[in-house]
Amino acid sequence: MNWVAVDSSTIARMAYDEPRQVLTVEFKNGSRYEYYEVRAVVFQQMKAAPSKGQFLASTIKGRYRYARV
Repeated sequence: MNWVAVDSSTIARMAYDEPRQVLTVEFKNGSRYEYYEVRAVVFQQMKAAPSKGQFLASTIKGRYRYARV
C-alpha cells in the first residue's frame, strides 16, 4: 500500500488499494480506518480536495462501510 502524506489538521496520511477498492485513512491521533467499496475516482477527488477532513466528512463518512483497524 502506498501512503500519501496530506496537509490536514486531523488526517496524517491515507492510502488506496485499488484492486480491493479500500481507502485507508490514518488520523493524527493514531487511529486508522478502512472504508470499503470506494471507487478510485473518489480517492483522486479526496487527494485533490483543499480540505481532506471536510471531504472525508461530507463524501466518505456515512456513505461507505468502514472498520477501525
